[in-house]
Amino acid sequence: MRISLRRRLAAGTAALTLAGSLLGGVAAAPAASADTLPDFDFSACPDLPADADPQFWQCNIAVTYGGTFKLGAIETTIESPITLVYANGFDPVTYEPRTVFGSFKASKFLVQPGLFGDPFVTAIYAQPKYAGGLNTDGGKLNLNLTVSVQNPLLGSRCSIGSSSAPIALQLGIGTTNPPPPNTPISGEPPVVVSTNPVVLKTTVVDNAFAVPRADKCGLDLGLENWLVNLYAGLPSAAGNNTAIFKQYASFKPYTELS
Repeated sequence: MRISLRRRLAAGTAALTLAGSLLGGVAAAPAASADTLPDFDFSACPDLPADADPQFWQCNIAVTYGGTFKLGAIETTIESPITLVYANGFDPVTYEPRTVFGSFKASKFLVQPGLFGDPFVTAIYAQPKYAGGLNTDGGKLNLNLTVSVQNPLLGSRCSIGSSSAPIALQLGIGTTNPPPPNTPISGEPPVVVSTNPVVLKTTVVDNAFAVPRADKCGLDLGLENWLVNLYAGLPSAAGNNTAIFKQYASFKPYTELS
């Protein structure tokens, strides 16, 4: 049975973290939209569980193309894309929702310029990494991240957060309720900027999350944690950190994927 565009939009919007009350509020952008859209590679969609019925599953690709990410004393403007691929669906008997992670790709960004312009030995870079916990419960996109901190003197495993103590984001378009000193912010409801393929443009936000201490920094896997914590202002309690992710997102039912 052919799935209507309206039903696809509703399903895709739900998968892209919109609250149920907003499912009917997807606005269409002008046909002559000037948006330069990213490529959406659906060949990267994850395999479904053996017991999953493809009729009730779809693959989602969210590309964060801009925004800001503030972690303690570190604040960066997102200039390189962050791409998340995942599948979500439900059991047609129990209606239990399920999510399957596919991939997470993010480029490193410069945190501290090197001395005298050196881009290698003294410069410090950071790169977000997926750390589990992906789901779309509660009308939000929930995922855990760590941030790899890269510098030859910090070793190859230095990170902000860890698999056991990650940065836990709950990204949505609704108004946040952070502890002070942060104040409430809101995302932007999605608009349709393309119908072939279907592409939504939205902004998702969270400024109520905490950022843990550094982990395994230094050639001895820990001796330099204090240095990263001092520089980055870690740990950073909830109310001092912000994620504003401007996204393009697309989706396809698994019945349309080869």
